[in-house]
Amino acid sequence: MKKDPLGRGLSAILRDIEDKGMSRSIAIDLIVPNPSQPRIRMDDRTIDELAASIAEKGILQPILVKQKAKLYEIIAGERRYRAAILAGLREVPAIIRDVDDREALELALIENLQREDLNPLEIAAVYERFVEVFAYTHEELAKKMGVDRSSVTNCLRLLKLPEWIREMMAEGKLTQGHGRVILSLKNEREQKRFVDKVLREGTSVRELEREVRKKAAPSKEYGVAAIEEALVKTLQTKVNISMRKNRGKIIIEFYSREDLDRLSEFIAGGA
Repeated sequence: MKKDPLGRGLSAILRDIEDKGMSRSIAIDLIVPNPSQPRIRMDDRTIDELAASIAEKGILQPILVKQKAKLYEIIAGERRYRAAILAGLREVPAIIRDVDDREALELALIENLQREDLNPLEIAAVYERFVEVFAYTHEELAKKMGVDRSSVTNCLRLLKLPEWIREMMAEGKLTQGHGRVILSLKNEREQKRFVDKVLREGTSVRELEREVRKKAAPSKEYGVAAIEEALVKTLQTKVNISMRKNRGKIIIEFYSREDLDRLSEFIAGGA
């Protein structure tokens, strides 16, 4: 059976609301967008298409809102709301839900994941909000979303990329996999060189990983100190090599379970 990517409990929330909640018509000028909307970009073309459909058939699925003073803030359904405005509607069907900011953000994320798939950076931005505002640990957030902890950690790490690279990812010119490989290069000039290579040659993620490892690998004539330095740069953590008569051991340090997951995934990726 295919695993529910959102967790069995969370993915049922919206269906439960839509099945059991009673909708009512609310004046569109009393509705305001959610300032925590997970989706950073909305395709104007798809909203225009939705507006044409709404003008012909109306809104088939109510939007989800919560009351704030005399207004109603959107929890889920902002695309339908925007399309309804374009279609000239004065009222829209809505279900009012009494939730706090944390629950509202969870529902907004779930609605987007289920219906229009956020890009990795948008997911990362929402994950970051869960961590910083609601004090979720990576493990708690992974359990809530029904994904592996390493997936949460790797997604959040994408936010450390320079803004111009994140913009290319948002535009679909680079994949999440490309972003994660490029993130291992701390020098932005080197990052740009490899980004240009991907754009110019259509380099796959695996090919890019090999190129980056090849660049970081020391030549055979290097001493132990140089090899240590190269490993530190590649693995982004402290490395100690002890060697005697061409035998020895390599100690790679990690500082959290998330760090261990990152290292093991990076090393396993080259196997």
